[in-house]
Amino acid sequence: MPRRIIPISSGKGGVGKTTFAVNFALTLSRHAPTVLVDLDTGTSSVRSTVPGEVTHDLYHFKRKGVPLRECISRLDPALDPQGLYKKFGFIAGPRNFISEIANPDAAFRRQLAHEVGRLPAEYVVLDLRAGLDENVLDFLPYSNSGILVFTPQHPAATLAASEIVKAILFRSLRILFGKGSTFYTLPRMERYYRFINEMLDRVEDVYEPSLPNLDTFLVELRDALGDHPILHVLADTLESFRVYYVLNMFNGVEEGYQRAVVPFVENLSRHISSHLNLTQLGWVVADERVHRANCEGMPVVIERRKRDEPKPRTTVDPVMAELERLESAALGLRRRERPRIERTRGPELPRPPATDILDGQLQTLKAMYSDRTKDTVRENFAYITYRALNLMSAGYGSNEFGATQLAAPERLLDWYMSRQQPA
Repeated sequence: MPRRIIPISSGKGGVGKTTFAVNFALTLSRHAPTVLVDLDTGTSSVRSTVPGEVTHDLYHFKRKGVPLRECISRLDPALDPQGLYKKFGFIAGPRNFISEIANPDAAFRRQLAHEVGRLPAEYVVLDLRAGLDENVLDFLPYSNSGILVFTPQHPAATLAASEIVKAILFRSLRILFGKGSTFYTLPRMERYYRFINEMLDRVEDVYEPSLPNLDTFLVELRDALGDHPILHVLADTLESFRVYYVLNMFNGVEEGYQRAVVPFVENLSRHISSHLNLTQLGWVVADERVHRANCEGMPVVIERRKRDEPKPRTTVDPVMAELERLESAALGLRRRERPRIERTRGPELPRPPATDILDGQLQTLKAMYSDRTKDTVRENFAYITYRALNLMSAGYGSNEFGATQLAAPERLLDWYMSRQQPA
């Protein structure tokens, strides 16, 4: 049974999601047995990126009843003579488009999720399809985002990545407050089904300005229910939800910050919540070697090493200079203490300004750049993997990085009910 399942998703195609998933899984496998599962089943992109003989794939799992663990393929040994990636395996999608696998029904998705949770690996990395539908949502955790990949070169994909966060949270709320939910057996809850679901409709509707995000949803719910235990559970859940992201094709701090981080954070704050925890795992620099490796069907982390030309030394680091400019008052970014959330009057959520959240992300960029400025692409992946391993060893309870299992919807409700306090 995997210790952790890590989904990789992107709001849109063209951001290098599969390239990231393959190289991240390969790097992770140097630390523990790791299986990469290709769930972008309409394109079979993993099998064209990872060299290795594929005897069984998802076609054989679906049509021939081959157990998923027997569909694991291995890297071509000739490409790994030192055995650095001997603990890596991958499950490929079908060679050609097969509708029932490319567009799986709910029963097949549940079966696949169950079998993923039984794979013989320490870590399972899921390469999800681009975009957002049930084939993505059913493989994402309830309490964190998995790894979101976006890039400064594709602004629409950055905003779409924030929509994945919104979809995860609303999926949970729709389950919790749906028909038949045991939440309505709690004191003073049975009369509020229609009221709560109408409020959720208003929050989800981007054209409805009266209830712009989940922070205001909780405030209105508190006004209706008073200091009810369910409000504390929901507020705690919102505050502890973790968003993990990676900037791909990173080519400059100012561009990455202005064209990726700023719109991502502002969209989360404006339309979802200003109290989500954001963790930037790192970046992958824009490098011609990544494109060349993809064209050759060779993941960049195992590409044959070539001697790098020495980098010229400069007295003034231009990227650090960019960071100094970003911290200037012209951008309105001043360090301030984030307001504490008081619970004396129920779970009211004072909203820190988006600039405070952005300031935190900018400081992360600055610290990472100061530390990792000379890194190559391979070292980028090593650093991201190190960060991921550190998060997984620390753990955050139910909100930990990745997921310990792909839980069915009913498990979510059980978990929430277990956190209730008597009214």
